[in-house]
Amino acid sequence: MAAGKTVNILGAMATMCAEDINPTVSTVTSMSMPHMKGGALRDFEMYVYGTFKGDIKKYHKTDHLFTFKSGSLLEFKVFESEFAARGPRRKRLFINEANRFDYMTYFQLDSRSEQTIIDYNPTLRFWGHDLENDPDTVSFFSDHRHNPFLTDQKHREIEALCTFEYNEDGTIKFREDGQPVVLKGSLELWKVYARGLTGNITGIIFPNWECIDDADFPKDREQDWIFSIDFGYTNDPTAIVKICKVANTLFIKELAYETAMSEHHIRSILLANGYNSNMPLYCEHDPDMIAALRNLGILAMPARKGQGSINAGIKLINSYDVKYPHSSKNLHTERGLYIWEVDEKHIVDGKPKVTNIPVDRNNHLMDACRYGVYTKFLRTELK
Repeated sequence: MAAGKTVNILGAMATMCAEDINPTVSTVTSMSMPHMKGGALRDFEMYVYGTFKGDIKKYHKTDHLFTFKSGSLLEFKVFESEFAARGPRRKRLFINEANRFDYMTYFQLDSRSEQTIIDYNPTLRFWGHDLENDPDTVSFFSDHRHNPFLTDQKHREIEALCTFEYNEDGTIKFREDGQPVVLKGSLELWKVYARGLTGNITGIIFPNWECIDDADFPKDREQDWIFSIDFGYTNDPTAIVKICKVANTLFIKELAYETAMSEHHIRSILLANGYNSNMPLYCEHDPDMIAALRNLGILAMPARKGQGSINAGIKLINSYDVKYPHSSKNLHTERGLYIWEVDEKHIVDGKPKVTNIPVDRNNHLMDACRYGVYTKFLRTELK
């Protein structure tokens, strides 16, 4: 996470396309078109395209196709199945987040490519790890420490995924079984996202949410929306979401994820996203911020809380199908990091025991979602 690997690979592919002597075809693929639009394609448009505009003759946005002056083509294309992957040959292939692909789809794509590049976060061992033993494969390991463009705060956030116990000499203390002593957080998350090591992440709290295209997200005037917010103040981001329920499906959209947001800024974000003064804004319990927002005409009210409300809210959300648009980038990231705490002192079948306590980190949008859903829809379900 935040290692910059996708952007660097896309830059390398654009360089090769620009320098081709003979025209070639290069393909970038991802698990779905919403994932592509919110990931590799957006990264290319934001961070790579500007540098290579002088080398690119045409950008066909509908087909997601870049034609270089060298005659080479760079296409962003999705293959829904192994059979769809049985297509024309290409010079280069880049599979973004390859651990989301089954092996046979990879096999069909790779067999039609002269050179294949994959990237992934090693949350679990998968077929890509077996390629490391292939003499024709070159492996690179990167993590957030290799990205000079990240803020110091983001570096600290990633390192804080796990807190260790230290000896008097400043070294990490280890248990008898050779594992480090963890005071707080998830060792597996830290291994994957802070060090780029293969982990064994289990206990994702919201495992089945679906990322959809923005065009498939409900329009403002078609639904009754609720708004909710988790205040962030100076260091943590203020997180705002809007939610609607259609039958048994929750549609959730990220509206803001910024630090140091004033009540005036919050109001402007809400109004720009369809809020009106008759709609409640469900908040965490902060009397001063609630009063400040009410003075600005925002119907701010404390979210439903109480003993066991966190787990009850999680259970209620998991009783629905949940869909969110690919533009909700931070929502997508937090969902992948939001897991149950593990008890490193109790090992079951060789793994730390998973508890029923959510990791209290990287959960600002998750909390905002829970405030709205639990306060509004629990009452609805009880009627």
